[in-house]
Amino acid sequence: MTTADYLKKTQPLIGAKKRIAGLHLEPTDAAWSTGTGPGVTGPAASLILAMAGRRAGTEDLTGAGVDQLRALTS
Repeated sequence: MTTADYLKKTQPLIGAKKRIAGLHLEPTDAAWSTGTGPGVTGPAASLILAMAGRRAGTEDLTGAGVDQLRALTS
């Protein structure tokens, strides 16, 4: 999950660090997770899209933190 590890730290251009702050992300198809707080689960590709700010990525995600993440995507 090299891409997800990179995205979770990027802020200036992509804004993923701020977007996922306070959320626990965990893909259902890969051994990776990050963060604490309300959970967001789903396919790794969808999590990566959502981390990058793409609303389309949130369609396949579930969990208590999805609405928070969706509010910060376009």
